[in-house]
Amino acid sequence: MKELKKIGLFIDLSDLDELLLHYIQKLDEKFDFKELTLIHFVALEEVSKEIGDMLPYLDKSLNEILEEEAMEKVETVFNERKSSIKVKVYSGGQLDQLVEWVDGQKFDLVLLAKKSIHGGTGIFSSKVVRLTSSHTLFIPETSKASIQKIVLPLDFSDYSEDLASMAKILSRHTGAVILPLHVLKVGMQYFPYIRKPSEFQEALEKKAISNYAKLKKKVGLEEDLELIKGEDVPVSRSIYDYSIRKGADLIVIGNKGKTDDDTLLIGSVAERLIASDKHLPVLIVK
Repeated sequence: MKELKKIGLFIDLSDLDELLLHYIQKLDEKFDFKELTLIHFVALEEVSKEIGDMLPYLDKSLNEILEEEAMEKVETVFNERKSSIKVKVYSGGQLDQLVEWVDGQKFDLVLLAKKSIHGGTGIFSSKVVRLTSSHTLFIPETSKASIQKIVLPLDFSDYSEDLASMAKILSRHTGAVILPLHVLKVGMQYFPYIRKPSEFQEALEKKAISNYAKLKKKVGLEEDLELIKGEDVPVSRSIYDYSIRKGADLIVIGNKGKTDDDTLLIGSVAERLIASDKHLPVLIVK
């Protein structure tokens, strides 16, 4: 897993941008990012007729005007115009083309805001996270700009090693505590065939502990694994409730889990954890 040095941050030139910039500025103090690109997508229909009529009389193009506005926000938060911070305004109107450009930049991490107070449907962010191949950090606007406890849900799928590596990188730079977690879940369809549920549960626990021991040795994790029963709620709810109880400020999750179809753009657990009713930052490892 690469260090986090090249970062992309989606902005929309609303009041929320300053909250995002404060968040990234605090992370920059810990990681010392080499490059930060602010990305603003302008759909064609967003350019009003009044603005369009004025453009021929202005000394700058629309992109230049928007870039200047974005850099003013940077100066407000960072107290300077850092040479490592750039602005990319994409006014082509095609989101899939923008995502293609984003992926071509090979960002180590892409950050997206999840609105609740400032309004917005969240459709744009949801589309981006489905389409991009970049690791994506979803930041609710109520998030505090610090990482002290990282919940690391593990299902021992192909993503688990990358998840653990990402959590270790974050912990090394921020000093955050990693909380490895495995949700014990058995589909209800299997219970008619299980004569001794308690023995089956014990077998699941032993298998999880064995899998974690291998991962722990391979990646170099030091923390113990916590096992919780999924009961009758979705795995995502078990993870989220656990994170709230522990006072966590970040969940690191894989793009897909063991049970997800290969044709899905994003797995069911990841999708539910970034839903509008969830209020914790979520980093989706691709």
